[in-house]
Amino acid sequence: MTMSQGSASSGGRRRRGRAAARAETAFFGAVVTATDLLPPRIRYGYVHPLTARMFRRPLRHLAAIGVRSGAIALPPATSSFPATLCCALLTGSMEVGGIGSVIEVLAAAFPMAGVRAVVICTADGARAARLRSRGVDVVVAANEAEAERALRELNPDVIESHSAPLPLEDAAIASGIPVVPVLHNMEIHFSRARWRRFARVLGSSPAAIGVSESVREFHARHVGAELAERIRVVANAVPSESAPDADERRAARAALARTLGTDLAGDFVLVSLTRYDAQKNVAGLVSSFLATVTADQVRLVVAGEPSDWAELRRADALRRCSDRADRVTLLGRSDARALLAAADGFILDSFFEGWPVAATEAAETGLGLVLGDFGGARELVDRDRGGSFLIPNPCGPAERVSDAAVARARRRSRRQPNAHELGAAVDALVLRARDDSRAPVRTWAPGEQLTAMVEGHADVLRRAVARGLVEARVGRVEGSS
Repeated sequence: MTMSQGSASSGGRRRRGRAAARAETAFFGAVVTATDLLPPRIRYGYVHPLTARMFRRPLRHLAAIGVRSGAIALPPATSSFPATLCCALLTGSMEVGGIGSVIEVLAAAFPMAGVRAVVICTADGARAARLRSRGVDVVVAANEAEAERALRELNPDVIESHSAPLPLEDAAIASGIPVVPVLHNMEIHFSRARWRRFARVLGSSPAAIGVSESVREFHARHVGAELAERIRVVANAVPSESAPDADERRAARAALARTLGTDLAGDFVLVSLTRYDAQKNVAGLVSSFLATVTADQVRLVVAGEPSDWAELRRADALRRCSDRADRVTLLGRSDARALLAAADGFILDSFFEGWPVAATEAAETGLGLVLGDFGGARELVDRDRGGSFLIPNPCGPAERVSDAAVARARRRSRRQPNAHELGAAVDALVLRARDDSRAPVRTWAPGEQLTAMVEGHADVLRRAVARGLVEARVGRVEGSS
């Protein structure tokens, strides 16, 4: 075969490959669109498990590396309160998503603010085991009766409900113990009946916590001004790990290069730690990146748990439609610290977030961020002005996000309205990194954000207990008169 014949054969294979990718894009796009038309309980309870069985395939992942610069360091106690207050943290499974991470941090760090934590969750797992090793009581309660029994035995002074399943929430309300709902996300799937229930819960609660201003505004739109006044914003935080040193970065970079099967020398590696599902907009991120990023040698690495395999397969098909497909890699669930140590920047283009824990971890390691305008994004970018970038939300104002708006945005993943802003922000992030030879520097003191979160929660809890005692005294006086 001559050189020209070999080149023609290779070109033919590429054309056929892109044609197959376009067909897969259309197919998985139709699956996603049809799924979005179904009620959420059908979507998540039946369709996603079915598509997982149909479309699952092996995914590469980056494992933890042996070199570590330092361990998690909780800041020293700054509160004068004795550890006399007991708070039960009520939730579902702690193993998926950012809520479990927040609960683990709170339960471990609450003693700094004079609060002893106990955890009631619906399933055991690695986080529960780690908390038990720290001396934290963790009880598994699969239903309302088991939750009621756990609350009687643990006898907490106050309860924080972290998106707890309804049976556990019912047990908390029936206990008569003050309940503080912690609002972690934009609840776009709530029906009118579910919002009425939330309003009743908030009305009977002494206070609530929203993890970002966007979350507070979103819930305020559904419950009215009077009840919204009970919601206090306490931003999420993560423990301050020492930033990766040069040895750890080299080891992580080499491990990532082996995982990707390519040489990363000279590449700017942009990482997105996320999940493959409707919320996270991975298909839109991949398409916008490939269409608009102009800086040379920029590589996008997405890693996370596939909760929606149709979304992952559509993102991969969109990737393969491009002649720059090799610049994007989709990994499975991987070690967060290893990926962040190997990265030069972090990006998240979700349709909605309450407060992105992964982006907070990236900021703690000193990475510049490119974030869509969702809950917590403005706060994170404001902490690193000039080094991180905020772009418009791909489906509209963060506080007005809805299931319908997300479905519309998903249908136009190949032409999202923030695509050019995303490309410009990535180019600016790359330019800044290549023009500045200094190591990344935090703009806040280590532990500062975690201390603020823990003490913010503790202050709300103490006020809730105090209010409950006052209301109990008033009730006794009225009953005796």
